[in-house]
Amino acid sequence: MIVAVVVVVSSMLAGVINALILGLPVKTALAMASGFGWYSLSGILLTDAFGPVLGSVGFFNDLAREIAAIMLIPLLINRHRAAALGLGGATTMDFTLPVLQRSGGVSIVPAAIVHGFVLSLFAPVLIALFT
Repeated sequence: MIVAVVVVVSSMLAGVINALILGLPVKTALAMASGFGWYSLSGILLTDAFGPVLGSVGFFNDLAREIAAIMLIPLLINRHRAAALGLGGATTMDFTLPVLQRSGGVSIVPAAIVHGFVLSLFAPVLIALFT
């Protein structure tokens, strides 16, 4: 649960920082940061709210997060277990779960399921809140 809360808080902070850097409205950047790797949901919701360009950016942002997680989890899991778990975002209970299990063993599976479940609950609520 703590890793999920840290991921939510750090993603929102990164959204605010990116809004300032890119000149986007803060609410738009926060909505884009609220996908937590769930590209099949965030892309659709962001397209409906902000149009196809920002919807595509949100989709790519979450897809890139998942690809980075798949590549980095095996490298981080032994020294930085919580960071490896947080990388996967909402996908830790489904798509990145096999990578986590193969790299970190069966003991990480319950934490990955809880982490992914919590972020999967937060994602649609926060995207709706910020759109």
